[in-house]
Amino acid sequence: MVFGRCSNLKKIQWIAAISTFLFYFLALVPGSQASPGNTGHPDYLQGRTLFLQDPHFTGTDVMDLQQRLQMLGYYKGDLNGIYNLETAQAVAAAQESLDLHPDGTVNLYTLQALVSATDQKLYGEKMPAAPERISVLIDMDKLTLTLFDGGEPFKQYPVAMGKYETPTPVGNWEIISKYMNPPSVMGTRWLGLNIPYGQYGIHGTNDPSSIGSYASHGCIRMHNAHVEEIYPAVAVGTSVTIIGTPFGAPGTPPTVLKYGAQDPAVLEVQRSLKRLGYIKWNPDGFWGEGTEKAVKKFREDHGLKGPNYVDDKVYELLGY
Repeated sequence: MVFGRCSNLKKIQWIAAISTFLFYFLALVPGSQASPGNTGHPDYLQGRTLFLQDPHFTGTDVMDLQQRLQMLGYYKGDLNGIYNLETAQAVAAAQESLDLHPDGTVNLYTLQALVSATDQKLYGEKMPAAPERISVLIDMDKLTLTLFDGGEPFKQYPVAMGKYETPTPVGNWEIISKYMNPPSVMGTRWLGLNIPYGQYGIHGTNDPSSIGSYASHGCIRMHNAHVEEIYPAVAVGTSVTIIGTPFGAPGTPPTVLKYGAQDPAVLEVQRSLKRLGYIKWNPDGFWGEGTEKAVKKFREDHGLKGPNYVDDKVYELLGY
């Protein structure tokens, strides 16, 4: 098998060792906020970085990667979902032909290139001529997803969104992962979003009766036929704007927030605190030490007593 400039096994293992060290080092670096939350979806749906290590990465994302590499003619091994040496070699060969650094590591850039190449091969004429013109607008009030081409709407679909207890995050996001065979509860397609405090995405459903309601754990559900229709046009990097109330379904009151919370309501409060100068870092939806201090200072400045919560009075002072 041709492996370009990275045919040396020791070189691949050396790169893997360095990558593993950096992975664990970065994981241990303390931050100002708490760890990300979990909406119940597998980690791979958010596009984890894959590289050769011992023990090997395993999972559906590796299987999906092997299928893409096989489709493009770089992988001849078993579709076993194990990121082994043969898989790393196939990745490096693909990277070299795609003008990427052939290090056998699948990061966001490699994933984007591989998804683009396989989508082009799979869908051909269905692919938009200029994918950078495509954008997505999701309206929480109307429960719709609208596909735009160069700023002009051309197709709209009904969706289901987050229920009161688990609202869909409003804001400006991007597609960071695409999978054709997610767990069955998520239908037939997955389009992952870069929301920092949980695993959210646009996906199909095995419960089509939920479409048109506030029923999900925060993700955007579509009929399987609809998500399959938009899948070829939506590339990794596509802009997704979600509009609506940050506190859940329209008409629902905001919940009381305190230390340890992590959800769209925290993100919205952080944005307000940043506008007022109480927060200097980028809002992330986690109430950790940084948010705790900001809320405490805000409450003190406004003469509020009691626990350090974001309650009705704080919401009112913030303009909600």
